[in-house]
Amino acid sequence: MVAVVNLSDEDRNELIACCKGVADMIEWLDSLDSRPGLTELGNHLESMPVNLEALKEHIGYTEDNGYQRNIIKKTEHYEMVAITWRAGQDTPIHDHVGSDCAFLIVEGTSTETIYELNDEQLAVATNVRHYAPGEVCAANEPDIHRISNDTDGNLINFHVYTPPLSGFGIYEAA
Repeated sequence: MVAVVNLSDEDRNELIACCKGVADMIEWLDSLDSRPGLTELGNHLESMPVNLEALKEHIGYTEDNGYQRNIIKKTEHYEMVAITWRAGQDTPIHDHVGSDCAFLIVEGTSTETIYELNDEQLAVATNVRHYAPGEVCAANEPDIHRISNDTDGNLINFHVYTPPLSGFGIYEAA
């Protein structure tokens, strides 16, 4: 289960004021008139400084078995989200129909499990990757994966979807 929280205008403005990296990312994304490529988006995220303490003041975690999407800004061209997981929380196995996604690991270790569909259209794990703070993960819209926090600590990932996430497929594991 996922909890979705939209940052208030006040929280977003405070975050932008004290986190230059977020402010610069918004300025860059707002200047675009088309969808950036994943490489360009990844490069911007990779070089983005994050004021972790300021970010933590404006986002939260769900206590349920799911994770929390803290929506920082959403326009017709992109969606910027800080996603948080407690220990053991994960996403369903999913794709990003119509959207590319790149994310920066801000705190914790993020585990990405990659899947392919078998003949019965069930998801079969083909690879597992672990990402440390400062690393970037990028997923094209047809990629099927699950993001999880397999550690005992908290996990924060800073996601940008282009265009905003409007749909996704959910898959059952083989």
